[in-house]
Amino acid sequence: MPEHIRALVVVLVFSIGVFTIARRAVVQQLVPEATYRRWRNLWLLATLVLFLSHNIWLCLLLLAAMLMINRRQEAHVMGLYFVMLFVAPPISVTIPGFGIIDHFWVLNHYRLLALTLLLPTALSLARLNTTLRLGSTRVDWMVLGYLFLVSLLSFRDTSFTSGLRAVFSLWIDVFLLYYVASRSIRDMNGLRHAMTGYVLGAMVLSLVAVFEAVRGWQLYLAVKDALGLEGNLFGLYLFRSGLLRPAGTAGQSIILGYAVLVALGFFLYLKESLHRPLHRWLGLFLLGAGILASLSRGPWLAAAFLMLVYVMLGPRPVGSLMKLTYVSLFAVLIVGQLPYGQKLIDLLPVIGSQEQFNVEYRADLLTNALPVIGRNLWFGSTDYLQAPELQVMIQGEGIIDIVNSYVGVALSFGVIGLFLFVGAFVSAFAQLLRGRRLARRVDPDAFMLGRALGATLAAIMLIIYTLSSIFAIPFVYWAFIGLCVAYASVMKTGGSKLKVSAS
Repeated sequence: MPEHIRALVVVLVFSIGVFTIARRAVVQQLVPEATYRRWRNLWLLATLVLFLSHNIWLCLLLLAAMLMINRRQEAHVMGLYFVMLFVAPPISVTIPGFGIIDHFWVLNHYRLLALTLLLPTALSLARLNTTLRLGSTRVDWMVLGYLFLVSLLSFRDTSFTSGLRAVFSLWIDVFLLYYVASRSIRDMNGLRHAMTGYVLGAMVLSLVAVFEAVRGWQLYLAVKDALGLEGNLFGLYLFRSGLLRPAGTAGQSIILGYAVLVALGFFLYLKESLHRPLHRWLGLFLLGAGILASLSRGPWLAAAFLMLVYVMLGPRPVGSLMKLTYVSLFAVLIVGQLPYGQKLIDLLPVIGSQEQFNVEYRADLLTNALPVIGRNLWFGSTDYLQAPELQVMIQGEGIIDIVNSYVGVALSFGVIGLFLFVGAFVSAFAQLLRGRRLARRVDPDAFMLGRALGATLAAIMLIIYTLSSIFAIPFVYWAFIGLCVAYASVMKTGGSKLKVSAS
């Protein structure tokens, strides 16, 4: 049996298992039956197309058709977007040009979602008088300022057509996502739908991660050969302490851990709507296992930080913090007794003994990048990788890995770009705090949601300090910033919108 067929069988078993078990917990409590059934069927059909189409163009065409058909039935499009975000690995294809134009554009799974789901929604929202006006929040100005700055700088040291292509990609990738996430959600129902969709996709990803790490087999790598793609696009076989670092559909293990980390933050809120304690513990266990299976220190630290902030934003933070400390110590002791447990403990920062050079590399990157940033302080440069300070950072693969999103922005777009980039996160956090203050007087459930969103945003800001913004990473954090704006807007409107049931 071909490898991609065997991989398909495993993925389908995991997907059907997750959607079947989650159905009892999710339907009616969080999303209607029809919506859940549509999400499940679309996920399974997309998986079949991915593994069986045997042609990248046919695969993308069929996925686009399915997405456009289902979009019209969605009351909250961000739920469908998040469900489908991790259904496929970061496959891409170049749309060829003609004459003096080498190629028109690079189309990938994330941009396909933007064109089929987000663009039509954005056009509809722009025509409505009730849509929150663009520029009405500080977050809007930070995001727009960042986009305009990057757009202008995209024409440096390149051809006009390349600059146009970069600008078009930027606004499709960032603006559409932020705009729809922040404007299409107008009540608690929309927020719950979006978060539930994300968690469902991440739960399948978690199960795949555990399987890949234990069995040493990357399931989605077979898709590349089945679709006739060439090159090491994603999912290289990398090992740590004798265990395979899983990639799933995220492309890299640390990105996988980042994706599941955000789902954990969402689930901290969603679990309060689940009636059975078993469903709550199963969800927490599966997402925690996915983060652990990523074998990446960044997601581990960010998960601990997420829980810390979540506790500090809740009632009786001191007592809760003590309980969290005891639970964490107990968990470390239990993990140490499990198969591979000691290997996992050895990977922990500070107390671990394995592969500490990755921690040192990140520290050296910041030290070496600072003088390069200083020479192009305001607007960065395009040739920063040629600087002698960064040339000494070349790794065994022959690349300089800018594993710090903040450093990457500063090198490319200077401190002005960094100010706008960080400002979007800080302003979103401020929006959350204002929304929580309003929710305290209106609805305890909405107040709990603000607590979970605040802790997750803090964890995202920490983890992107340890990784570069590639593959799904920026799509998740720009969408999340949009959700923060939507939350604040919903809290501001108050009234009956907060009381709408999931059904």
